[in-house]
Amino acid sequence: MRIWMVDEGAGMVRAWTVRGGQSGEREAAALSEGLTIVGWEELGDLSDCSSSDDIGDLLAKAYPDEAVGTIDNWRRQLWRFITMEIGDHVVMPRKHLPVVALGLLTGPYEYRAAAPPGFRHVRGTKWVRPALERAAVRGDLRDSMGAFLTVSELSRRDAAARVRALAETGADPGYVGDGEPPAGPEHLVSDVRDSGTRQLTARDLIGLWGWKRRTSDVIDLVDQHLAELGLRVDPHFNDVQLDGLVTVSAEGPTGLGEGVHDQVRGDEQQARSQTDGPRERDLTWRIGNLPFVREVVTVRKDDELSRAITPMIESDFSQLPVVDHNNVLRGVVTWEGIARAQLGGRTATVANALDPHPETARVEHALFDRMDRIQRSGFTIIVDGENAVIGILTSTDLAGQLKQRIEPFILLEELERRLRRLIKHFSTDELPREIRRTMERGQHLSLGQYVFLVKDAHCWDKLRWPFDQQDISRRLATVRDYRNDLAHWAVDAPAEDAAALAATGGLLKLLKLVDHDPAV
Repeated sequence: MRIWMVDEGAGMVRAWTVRGGQSGEREAAALSEGLTIVGWEELGDLSDCSSSDDIGDLLAKAYPDEAVGTIDNWRRQLWRFITMEIGDHVVMPRKHLPVVALGLLTGPYEYRAAAPPGFRHVRGTKWVRPALERAAVRGDLRDSMGAFLTVSELSRRDAAARVRALAETGADPGYVGDGEPPAGPEHLVSDVRDSGTRQLTARDLIGLWGWKRRTSDVIDLVDQHLAELGLRVDPHFNDVQLDGLVTVSAEGPTGLGEGVHDQVRGDEQQARSQTDGPRERDLTWRIGNLPFVREVVTVRKDDELSRAITPMIESDFSQLPVVDHNNVLRGVVTWEGIARAQLGGRTATVANALDPHPETARVEHALFDRMDRIQRSGFTIIVDGENAVIGILTSTDLAGQLKQRIEPFILLEELERRLRRLIKHFSTDELPREIRRTMERGQHLSLGQYVFLVKDAHCWDKLRWPFDQQDISRRLATVRDYRNDLAHWAVDAPAEDAAALAATGGLLKLLKLVDHDPAV
């Protein structure tokens, strides 16, 4: 059994743009008549097609003005549509409604010649959940349904089992673990072409081009490569943690969906394309750039208040998000709210202590725009597009990140200051020629130049350090490379390279033994 997603909106929009109909009309017909419907209103009966090439021939005749690439993509989609097996699940995201329809295919492909144009290519379908809330679908699976393709297969991250569970129980069991990334950029393009979307971590995405850290240069270069390949990334790989999940899809509907795309999504796509290009992208830190707690303890409004108090005491939480059955945020319970409820004699349920308007943020929000609010409230709850809770970020987390990101610079500054103080014991003539001119110009040496000093036999003898010369040279070279790496703006914390940070701290500790601070 396979799972297919039929985004009937793409075909529907083309048909209703031609006929001037309402955008939800085909959805309503599909649900009321027990059908899955795709458009291509100029195309005749496909029942005699024994291969996708046969469909391609018919498409080329029906749409002579379309590009070869568009025809090729359409034939793939229609071949999927007529060859889906009876018993497969079908997902139909509803346009302009916060729901999806889930169904089971019950019949083979049919061509209804007497039906209105745009309603003729159908499959019998039993819609077992015609209006499942989008919030019931976890974010990764929901994002994979956002392809421009009219018909695409949902295959990765246990999609088949998860859609089956949604159809049977209304709950998404989710997916744990990391998927295998594409073997290279060309395989990424192939995956998007075949399935409409491809999900992978930001780390794996930049790794396709051999990068490990998101500096400004890397971000621009990957953006440029993606644009050249006709791909877009949501959320942008710069707006999430390095191991955060992003969804790659085609840059636009051309050649991927059926004809004219939905005007609302099309306008939104055009606006984002104008601002998301590699030249225009800013370097703003986002909420999603910071590590935040993802395994969030939550409670329901109807829970006994003790259900909130116990974990708050045990784990020293100052707050707990209050959610509904789909993990959608409904408020927050804090110690202040609990105290108010108890003082008022209202202590029965979480609802009595509920603050219905907690501080919230999404991963794409600018971090510094939110910092004052996070400091005032002590936390912000991270939600997705459906207001489902995906994490929490506290002022304590911010303090930890401040230390992690500032500590390397503080260590390097102190290390360089102590090295500068030690070099004052040398005259210019005693210095190696590689660094002599720098000193003659009255400039400070770089960390890389101190390597020449330590390697010079005369200078090393004069330093009279109780250390191994080669060991100190290696340490300096490591710290030099680390300092050069930090010179480039990067989203990812410098402490991503824990070994280099430890080497910096270790070298500083050694220098403190030979460079004594003046007595106070």
